[in-house]
Amino acid sequence: MKVSMSLNVAENDTDLCYNSNMRRPEKAELSKSKDILCPDIDDYVEPGKDPEITWYKECRPKKWRANVIQKRDILSFQEVKEDDIGNYTCEIQFGGFVVRRTTELTVTGKKNNLLIVLCVRRIKINHLKEKKVL
Repeated sequence: MKVSMSLNVAENDTDLCYNSNMRRPEKAELSKSKDILCPDIDDYVEPGKDPEITWYKECRPKKWRANVIQKRDILSFQEVKEDDIGNYTCEIQFGGFVVRRTTELTVTGKKNNLLIVLCVRRIKINHLKEKKVL
């Protein structure tokens, strides 16, 4: 029996644990829940065993807050926050190799837009006050 599969191998970007061109984009909504999957790892897990996956944010180990739960190949955010924006890398050992998958998480939501509007208004008000003083 012959089996074929495609494999993409790329060098990591300088000082990073991933290649930016190989990241998977994901979007999450502020204050909602979001699951990030460690994709396509089944070929690297021994049958009948749970995978030992380590998750990183921006290539660094992280102590996750209470409402971020790691279960098998999923990193689950119960309530997404603005600080959750970033790159999440899952890592699994396979023989003498390390297999990594990176997801770039962006966060959207009405609160983000409101904050931007408030900041712009404050800048305009401060700018007008400065003009009056002169």
